[in-house]
Amino acid sequence: MTSEERSGRPVPSHSPGRFVPARGVYTEAARLQRLSWLRSRTQSSLNSLQHTRLDAGKLTGNIEGLVGAVEIPIGVAGPLLFCGTNVQGEIYAPLATTEGALVSSATRGALAVTMAGGVSTHAVSQAMTRAPVFAFSRLADASRFASAIPQHLGDLRTAIRQVSNHAVLISVEPVVLGRAVHLRFRYTTGDAAGQNMTTACTWHACQWILRQPQLITDEALESFIIEGNSSGDKKASALAMAEGRGTRVAADCVLPAGVIERVLRTTPDELVQGYQHIAAGAVHSAMLGSNANSANIVAAIFTATGQDIACVHESGAGQFILERTRDGVYASMTLPGLALGTVGGGTHLPTQHELLELMGCTGPGSAVRLAEIIAGFALALDLSTVSAAVSGDFASAHERLGRNRLPHQSDIGHHVTLSTGVECRIEDSKAGETEPLPPPSAVQTQECTASTEGRAY
Repeated sequence: MTSEERSGRPVPSHSPGRFVPARGVYTEAARLQRLSWLRSRTQSSLNSLQHTRLDAGKLTGNIEGLVGAVEIPIGVAGPLLFCGTNVQGEIYAPLATTEGALVSSATRGALAVTMAGGVSTHAVSQAMTRAPVFAFSRLADASRFASAIPQHLGDLRTAIRQVSNHAVLISVEPVVLGRAVHLRFRYTTGDAAGQNMTTACTWHACQWILRQPQLITDEALESFIIEGNSSGDKKASALAMAEGRGTRVAADCVLPAGVIERVLRTTPDELVQGYQHIAAGAVHSAMLGSNANSANIVAAIFTATGQDIACVHESGAGQFILERTRDGVYASMTLPGLALGTVGGGTHLPTQHELLELMGCTGPGSAVRLAEIIAGFALALDLSTVSAAVSGDFASAHERLGRNRLPHQSDIGHHVTLSTGVECRIEDSKAGETEPLPPPSAVQTQECTASTEGRAY
């Protein structure tokens, strides 16, 4: 009898065919072999996985055990007029989602913001953190270590340069928790999101630390872990909300009363009052930040452009603000930690790369441009969503667009005239191609069109 049998623990089966075949092999033949194996193991047809446009040989840094791909619908929201630091002009955003009414709502918000003169955006800062932890025998050893580390910032930077030419170490902050020291390494990472880059850099920096007897002795150190969970990686945290992890970006606009009434179908007073209730609810529930659904835009654009989708949890936290002005409403959105990049990860995949190109988000400096685009559309979506909740359209819009059935024909051919005098015909998307939205300075007689989704939610 084996030790496992004596202890009562289940003995794993090693029967042939139990484990996924062709491990570490990145070829189409290996993919099909795994798929055939999976069918035989599960008795599932999996017909939809038979074909994929992805090249298995180019996915070595993206996935293991490849068997196929999932196709997610992509809708186009916009146009949204930007007057930002890194993006100007009208932008269309690809949203990968299966949530009905999302593209429609973002488009309606974009229409309102564009007719009001556009959205101003600014990428404030960019930093990625990694936080290893060193556990010592006693508090005194931990305290001495924490005091000494900041004096070796130059040495740590030298060690990091041996690993990456793109990561730049900004600071190392020691945090003493009992007899453990969490070191919060903070980097800039260029156009990459930088999670993997900073992990490799921090590991090599910590190996340098472990070799320094003046910092650590074998008798004092009990353990070392590359991530002690204080960096906030893929978790929403108050620290990341306050300091930013990734790209910190802000967007704002001023909406006149006429645009609010005609496009968002509410009034400035009702919109701000509704927002105040939503903000109070966020405080009561201890929400990180306060917004309606900025994570929807983050998730949809992240998915479309090859970002790490698990980072939506931290990247979707935002602060949405509405203030009454004399003639309308001031609106702003701050996203403190967009963990995104335009190089690395899944950004090289064919569709994802094309969608980045669609938004002009390739090449040096494009990561901050992408961050500003996300912030602008997040602001537009929150404006539309809160307006829908205030006006009573929220449920009816989801009833019409968020359920798997044909749209009602009565939605065809609705006309509105904005306070600027510009007539907008809002017609059913099946009626044909729509004309481009005119700039805010267009003559009053010019006509613009948008799909019926533009007013729905």
